[in-house]
Amino acid sequence: MRGIKLSVILLLMLGLLLGPAAASATGGKNIIKIGTDVNIEAGQKVRSVVTIGGQITVSGAVEKNVVAIGGPVVLTKTAVVGGNVVSLGGVIVIARDAEVGGSLTEINSSNLIETFTAAVSSEWEGWSWIFAMISLSIFLVILVLAMLIVALLPKPVRIVSEAISENTLKVVLCGILGLVLIAPLALLLTISVVGIALIPLEMIVVVCSVLLGFIAVGQLIGMKILHLLKRPNPGMLRETFWGLIILWFIGWLPYIGWMVKAVAIVVGLGGALVTRFGTHQGWKTAP
Repeated sequence: MRGIKLSVILLLMLGLLLGPAAASATGGKNIIKIGTDVNIEAGQKVRSVVTIGGQITVSGAVEKNVVAIGGPVVLTKTAVVGGNVVSLGGVIVIARDAEVGGSLTEINSSNLIETFTAAVSSEWEGWSWIFAMISLSIFLVILVLAMLIVALLPKPVRIVSEAISENTLKVVLCGILGLVLIAPLALLLTISVVGIALIPLEMIVVVCSVLLGFIAVGQLIGMKILHLLKRPNPGMLRETFWGLIILWFIGWLPYIGWMVKAVAIVVGLGGALVTRFGTHQGWKTAP
């Protein structure tokens, strides 16, 4: 079952990598679609199939995995799948003569409790599966928010990114100071009734600062990477998308992944504070 976990995560990331700006995409022999159905006809051969919010019908051959998020998977009698078949939020319908080289995983409301019980058992290596799905869910939420923020408010993100790039030391120091002062400030607010009411506001400000800063860090990383790849004028949306993808992948590296994320959070928070949420460019003034 460990292979199922890795397959789901990698295939979802494949969908993000190959389809950042379209509702559906076909790259090579991989098929990724969002909001529409996929039909692999008899005689057709593809590498992998991923769909979000649609049905997958396989009558041909799929070399690796078939993954449906929020939709069913139908394997006809002529279907041949070399890897795993996964349906999250749907059902798997398989004909008698269909061939599947891997495992069948069906997670929906009818077997959610059994799936959760299996996830915390040794069969799926306990909580690693749950943590992986939680991490992926949080990342997808951040990615969607990042795309909206960059599309609607590109200037604040650009200002924070420039502050991080051009005045890194000041940004890092402000980020560390900001993190250190979060708890003492909350403690001071508890002294009065009015202060207690302001604690949620402090938390909102901190979360928004970290989110804006983290997005700016991703945009900066994406800009540097695309520049190295000699991609002219990629645009902030693409820079942010690829930068966050890279950050998420690095976060899965053993030992150093969490440290890279922590540094990104500190630097991002510092950038947001120095620029006053991307509205101030006083950091450009020479000392």
